[in-house]
Amino acid sequence: MTQFINIHTLISHSSSLLNRDDAGMQKTAIFGGTTRSRISSQCLKRAIRTSEMYLTNTQEVSIRTNKFDELLGLAVEELSEFDAVLVEEVLLNLGSKIKTEKNKDSGKKERFFDAVQPYSIGAIREAVLAVSNGCELKDLKKNIQIPTDDVALSGRMDASCVARNVEAAMSVAHSFTTHNADIEVDWFTACDDLSEQGSGHIGTTEFSAGVFYRYASINVDLLVKNTGKSIAQIQHLIALIVRCFAQVTPSAKQKTFAAHNFAEFVMVTKSDQPLSLANAFRTPITNNGQVMENSVAKIVSHYDTLIEGFDLTSKAKAFDMTKTLTSPNIMSVKSINLLMEE
Repeated sequence: MTQFINIHTLISHSSSLLNRDDAGMQKTAIFGGTTRSRISSQCLKRAIRTSEMYLTNTQEVSIRTNKFDELLGLAVEELSEFDAVLVEEVLLNLGSKIKTEKNKDSGKKERFFDAVQPYSIGAIREAVLAVSNGCELKDLKKNIQIPTDDVALSGRMDASCVARNVEAAMSVAHSFTTHNADIEVDWFTACDDLSEQGSGHIGTTEFSAGVFYRYASINVDLLVKNTGKSIAQIQHLIALIVRCFAQVTPSAKQKTFAAHNFAEFVMVTKSDQPLSLANAFRTPITNNGQVMENSVAKIVSHYDTLIEGFDLTSKAKAFDMTKTLTSPNIMSVKSINLLMEE
């Protein structure tokens, strides 16, 4: 039976604008008939994938780009033990279609992949070695490299080489506030130090604050398949993702708002199916001084109701900084490091 790791966090962000829409406004969602502040799943995943915590605890991350020439330059530099012409031939035949466009400013011809795709120096090195050992360039599409951890988690779709597609082992929900969102507007000025009075620029930006519910589900069996490793070998990766969901924050407007906040409630459940607890907040929590504590109580109560009402097979552990947790179905731990221990 397939095993799933479900990650639930409640994190309170002070005034911030962590995710904006195309007009530069705070992203929102209507849930339970009320407006909530929202952080998209794409934003969260990129923040995690590019975080120092993730980068220093994984062997290799993917390079997501459609810029052929820039990737080629990086590959030639990193694979200096190989002939540059061979590296270019491998990259040209690796799978993705390539188009040439003329730069309007410089007039120089530049090459691009037909779509933004995740590549990795490790996979390119394997392909170069394969060709060096007799593999035909035209057969490179048939060589299926084991993806990097972030591709194993988030997947890959390559229409030019269907065999290289990877089904994502991790599903990530859009984060939203557990309560009604009050979107405010910051009116700011940029003072001109060489002027006696007035400002050099006047502008506005939206911001909000609140307790956000983050949820993700990891298909353990699929992650084992994608990485080519055993369950024991991927435990550190799952533990890393749990910690990232509790500590990593998107970087947007952080120089202005510095909303560097950690989760105050982190719960991990092991079950035979994905299980979101978002509906615990369909009726918004009252936004007062106890909003975090009340959110914890609500999510715990909702979990208990689901487990008992549907007779679900699920084991849960939680790290609760609010000391609000009381449930016979959830084991309380004193450190986030203990959430993934058996």
